[in-house]
Amino acid sequence: MKTFFVCCQLMIAYYICATVNGDVYFKASKPNNEWWSSTIIYQAYPRSFKDSNRDGTGDLKGITQKLDHFVDLGIETIWVGPFFKSPMDDMGYDVEDFYMIDPMFGTMSDLEELVFEMNKRNLKLIIDLIPNHSSYKCEWFQKSIKREGKYKDYYVWRDASNQQDVISNSSITPQPPNNWLSLFGGLAWTWIEERKQFYYHQFSKEQPDFDMRNPDVKQQILDVMGFWMDKGVNGFRFDALKYLYENVSFPDEPFLPGKSNASEYLEFNHTYTQDQPEIIDSVLEWRAFMINHTNSKNISISGLMTSESYSSVDLLMQYYGNFTNPGAQVPFNLALVRFPKDDHIVENIDSIIKNWLANLPENAVPNWVMENHDNFRTSSKFGAEAATMFTALKLALPGIEVTYYGSEIGMEDNMYLRPEQVTDDKLAGSPRVSRPRDYQRCPMQWDDSICAGFTEEKKSWLPVNPNYYKMNVESQKKIPTSSYNFYKKMSQLRKTDTLKNGDLRTYNITKSIYILKRSLLEHESYIVVTNFGSETETVILSNVIHNLKDELFVYLGSENSGYSPGTKVSTISTGNPIQLRPQSVVVVTDKFIEPDLPRNNAVGSTTGSSTKLISLICICMLKRWIL
Repeated sequence: MKTFFVCCQLMIAYYICATVNGDVYFKASKPNNEWWSSTIIYQAYPRSFKDSNRDGTGDLKGITQKLDHFVDLGIETIWVGPFFKSPMDDMGYDVEDFYMIDPMFGTMSDLEELVFEMNKRNLKLIIDLIPNHSSYKCEWFQKSIKREGKYKDYYVWRDASNQQDVISNSSITPQPPNNWLSLFGGLAWTWIEERKQFYYHQFSKEQPDFDMRNPDVKQQILDVMGFWMDKGVNGFRFDALKYLYENVSFPDEPFLPGKSNASEYLEFNHTYTQDQPEIIDSVLEWRAFMINHTNSKNISISGLMTSESYSSVDLLMQYYGNFTNPGAQVPFNLALVRFPKDDHIVENIDSIIKNWLANLPENAVPNWVMENHDNFRTSSKFGAEAATMFTALKLALPGIEVTYYGSEIGMEDNMYLRPEQVTDDKLAGSPRVSRPRDYQRCPMQWDDSICAGFTEEKKSWLPVNPNYYKMNVESQKKIPTSSYNFYKKMSQLRKTDTLKNGDLRTYNITKSIYILKRSLLEHESYIVVTNFGSETETVILSNVIHNLKDELFVYLGSENSGYSPGTKVSTISTGNPIQLRPQSVVVVTDKFIEPDLPRNNAVGSTTGSSTKLISLICICMLKRWIL
């Protein structure tokens, strides 16, 4: 009976697999030897990464103290969030002074030390730049209110729709110029009595929008870029580019079909306030400036331009520019950040990967983002066991990968914040999210000491996740099968020619099993097999992938997979085909992998020691008897 069921299982596996053929969705081309072409970009959220001065808040010195962490993981590029002087109405994305570091994060000397120490370790630094808006406390905005000099039109100002009535009668309430709403809720227009005009803000009223059509503003942004490049910054992540321009005619925005709530942001078609065509011109202009500035300063490595915009793939492909007019090397691919958790997870992942690669311009480099400071962590969205599967996928895909701090240990959102501990009141209950972003911004978990080694202060700026006693860097370093060591081994795999320059084939064979194959002529191949389902699955690889050897070697398996490096698996139905547990992943290769020695086998260890001891006693007794 047992044999019958095994045969049935294998027949089902064959039926599922035999009808599927993988297509090449990324073809190996001439290797791109730029330093950034296969880099891992690690987002170190500065408030939450490491506190060096016992004030409970992360800072630049804290990042410097932990640089060897990146070296150990094989990470080459660190993205540090906004550290400019700010009143922190939007956690630093409301800049008061674009040329000054906020005292919360340190001093200019601290940044110079960070750059110096990074250069010693061959690490690259990119920083956030926010070109869409400033803080209302910015000197430029205060001068714009007073209509001083060139700052008069630095921001988007408009008369009230009833301007003449307001001017002639001070008791009349000014009415906004149109129906535009703020992403953070409410009207996107705020009246300034001193100037007797409305200013526009896509985000909060504390974040007035620049008029990016003003040549002086454009030059100001270039000056800011040059200032920080001269400080040793290797590149920028341009924030919120989707909102950079507005339609010059300022017409009312139409409702979406079937919608009518004039106070609900999501009920409008934002055709006049998002993704305006001039954005591409600015992207190309910024990249050209970075190239020229690098050349003029005789800087030996190219600058890296990345961008954030939750826009359509068709539009983001324009961000890349072309050979004649290059744009952003890394327009962040954010589709994997926000795809839904449902029964179609494998189809969704496959569709996102194929869609990006199918539209990729010639010689452009793909990139993959799965987590960031504005969205759920993967481990909280899909479950703790799933985190390692996503690590394997994102690090096996071609091009550039973006890692959010803590992802290397499977950090989870901290859902244990009391109402009085919440700091992100801007987005609580807003159109974009129904919860504060604080949950995914809690402190990095370094060890099992108080506050997880993030700070020596008793209280950190946000509470540490209570699971830090077991989920932390130092604990996981000691466990060969931990998330940390899995991430590290996948990072090492990215250094191979196959993963840097090889083809990609994808195989979406069931609702549970998803497979990636990376291959390169005259090099070893690697196959990533993931099981997103809730049952153990048998995978007969030769029925899915052609021209495989009958046996492959396990390079790496997640802790819950049951597979250790060096284990042989069959690609055919006989022998030892892959039996993949739910929510687990295994990476196999045609390259010989030395088997791991047995781990923590207390019984075997004791038996071995006893055997050696008995043998030694016998030899001694025999020697004595002979003599």
